[in-house]
Amino acid sequence: MEAEKHILSKSTFLRGLQCAKSLYLYKNSIQLRDRPSAEQLAIFSRGTNVGVLAQKLFPGGKDATPKRRSDNIAAVEKTKELIASGVEVIYEAAFQHNKVLAILDILVKKDNQWYAYEVKSSTKISHTYLLDASLQYWVITNSGLPLADISLIIINNKYVRNGELDFNKLFAIKSVMREAIQQQEMVEEKIFQSKLVIENIEQPKVPIGEQCFSPYHCDFMGYCWKGVPKNSVFEITGIPKAEQFALYNAGFKTIDEIPVKNNFNGNVNIHINAVKTDEEKVDKDAISKFLNKVNYPLFFMDFETFMPAVPIYNNTKPYQHIPFQYSLHYKQSKDAELQHFSFLGEQGSDPRKSFIQNLLKHTETEGTILVYDALMERNILNGLKNDFPEYAAEIDFRLKRIVDLMVPFQEKNYYHPAMKNSFSIKNLLHALVPDLSYSDLTISSGSIAMTAFEHLQTEMDMFKILEVRDQLLEYCKLDTLSMVKIFEKLEMVVGS
Repeated sequence: MEAEKHILSKSTFLRGLQCAKSLYLYKNSIQLRDRPSAEQLAIFSRGTNVGVLAQKLFPGGKDATPKRRSDNIAAVEKTKELIASGVEVIYEAAFQHNKVLAILDILVKKDNQWYAYEVKSSTKISHTYLLDASLQYWVITNSGLPLADISLIIINNKYVRNGELDFNKLFAIKSVMREAIQQQEMVEEKIFQSKLVIENIEQPKVPIGEQCFSPYHCDFMGYCWKGVPKNSVFEITGIPKAEQFALYNAGFKTIDEIPVKNNFNGNVNIHINAVKTDEEKVDKDAISKFLNKVNYPLFFMDFETFMPAVPIYNNTKPYQHIPFQYSLHYKQSKDAELQHFSFLGEQGSDPRKSFIQNLLKHTETEGTILVYDALMERNILNGLKNDFPEYAAEIDFRLKRIVDLMVPFQEKNYYHPAMKNSFSIKNLLHALVPDLSYSDLTISSGSIAMTAFEHLQTEMDMFKILEVRDQLLEYCKLDTLSMVKIFEKLEMVVGS
């Protein structure tokens, strides 16, 4: 008898746990789903296929993936055939029970017992991963295959590459059998409830709430949040989500409706008052004190890094920030012509040593080095100091010269309502220098740049390589040019 098409899978089961309305819309009105942003697409496509690499822990297996990947019924049948024929290692093993589908990364038979392994590209086991494994266990065991154990394979963030990858050290295997068994009653109940939701004629009446963001940002927010007005209380950052929803549900839907007397701290009220009055807040004395810390010649510096899940280079760890690019704008004096210097690593080789050598050359002149949100640049430089101790003294000289351009905005010395209580450089640019924008760039964010450079490591098309490199250079250059314009704005408001 041919298997019936499934109703639920791992992803839809987890979606239903997050929000019944999201599950209903996904199954019945998928056209209402938000289009993924460029940043989300970049995150989805990042890195090596960790699942395929984890198969190296159990070599010689057979893949149950059917000729047409979307043919899940064929995948289930192929898995049954492989088990029946005596295959002891199966990749992408598919199981179905009571119209619920589960596709397992690795299934292994040892000593006449079956062991299930699900691979995650994370370094930690989350509650969501445990729920995922619990559903897998329910489907597999109820479909007729008893399991001796079920485990999660995660990345070992202590592993340091030295030569060829050591897969037994790169991965850590953690049994989650006990947790999965404890969740079985809940899983069965939630499957029953999810099927009722999907088959219901009416859409569930679920108001917007914290479930829209946890554990994942829901992709139906464009539909569910369309009634939320402009300048809503959800634009007040610096307060918990629960407090935002408490305001909204109490009838204070916009910032204008929030009473003058409230329990928010001063920073939050600066944003509220700026929106209500549509006026900038400028503390000239505080800005002047900040500018007095800055000495010409002046460097505006920005780094780009990428974080491969599986280390590519020797002496690096999983998810280590690897600097591959920088941009520097330079002014000898306030009235001097603006100059630009940059570095972009060559694909296929470790960029770190060339990065620091070129950076030291371009910043050897004395003067302040301005960065925006100094933590990342400081961490990168300190990391390079450890990697290349021969440059430690020169790196320390640069570290002492760093001044964080974010400080006057973070401390609300300069505040514009269009910043929406965010200190991101894009929000600042939108508020203070609206003529300058990232919107026309193909690479328009750090996450996209990160993914683009990682993909270059295996790109063979020279024209594509040149195109992406130009896009990376253009993006990073705009980051430091934006800093120049923002700094000039500070100079202008105090008349310096």
